[in-house]
Amino acid sequence: MKKKIIGITIFILIAGAIGIVLANNKAKIDKAAHQEKEHKLIPVKVYEAKEDSFNTSFVINGTTIPAKEVKIASEVQGKLLSLLVDNGDVVKAGQTIAILDAAVFNVQLSSIEASLAKARLDLARYTKLIEMGGATPMQAESAELQINSLIAEKKQVIEQISHMQIRAPFSGKIENVNVEVGSFVSYGTVLAQLIDNSSLKINIYLSEQEAIKVKKGQNVTISSVVLAEPKAGSISMVSDKADASGKFLAEITFSNTDKEKLKAGILADVHFTMEEIETGISVPVSALLGSANEAKVYVANGDKAELRHIKTGIVTSNKVQVTEGLKANEVVIISGQINLENGTPVSINKRIAKSE
Repeated sequence: MKKKIIGITIFILIAGAIGIVLANNKAKIDKAAHQEKEHKLIPVKVYEAKEDSFNTSFVINGTTIPAKEVKIASEVQGKLLSLLVDNGDVVKAGQTIAILDAAVFNVQLSSIEASLAKARLDLARYTKLIEMGGATPMQAESAELQINSLIAEKKQVIEQISHMQIRAPFSGKIENVNVEVGSFVSYGTVLAQLIDNSSLKINIYLSEQEAIKVKKGQNVTISSVVLAEPKAGSISMVSDKADASGKFLAEITFSNTDKEKLKAGILADVHFTMEEIETGISVPVSALLGSANEAKVYVANGDKAELRHIKTGIVTSNKVQVTEGLKANEVVIISGQINLENGTPVSINKRIAKSE
């Protein structure tokens, strides 16, 4: 029994010693790993923020749309007797493009004219009988009311007959014809689409900084990859109210009657040339994190990276104007940000001079 107790005691002491050794080894490993993590420096490239000048001219792209575009629809119902246009035909304002069957309305018109002639004869007869004492003024008034009612009804039928000839509201090109001769059309049936490409529009959306710099009537330049030379245009409208995204709608119009014509639906760039020059703190676009509306940069503060929220102004293809959150000569990180967090130790392996 005594030997058994001694054996158990020895086993417990050995197990305890092994546990202590393992615990010490784990502590050493964790400490070494923690120290390695703490002292690991992230190599970065930096740039010294500087006072700079910014050209306030800017370019915004948009898609061309026709100045005039309408769906030609029937205002009455009836059978389509004639279709006088086809896709691609050029028509003039007022030109007849389709004719509907007006037989029913012509019958109505003949009936109304017959009733109107009789009513006028009745009025003349009552007028003579009143002079002779053979009729009352009330009978003449009744005949006159009937005449006026028939005249109003005749005008309505004539107007309906006029709608049986469907005409082009303006000059342009016919597209998307979607009816056939002999088909029955009802009120609102679209027969075709009419497009006037003699002038085009481009709807673009401006930021608040851009919207306050432009005005109605201001000249702009339109360019496109399909154009050999830019076109001249002007601002025809600038919205006074921003949309849900904080943008202001502006409408650009330009003539499309030159030898080199644009079609609707083509992507184009609108160039706004501004005379004034603005100054401010400048950093490279590569320093910017997030969008221009919620911009951030990493500042090399000593040997650590500091995440800084900034406000931006003019953004060009290679530099950004910083209006708040950064001062001249502060060092911003322009490469290596993907590995950074706020407070990460950094080592500067390349410094870009202000003049570069």
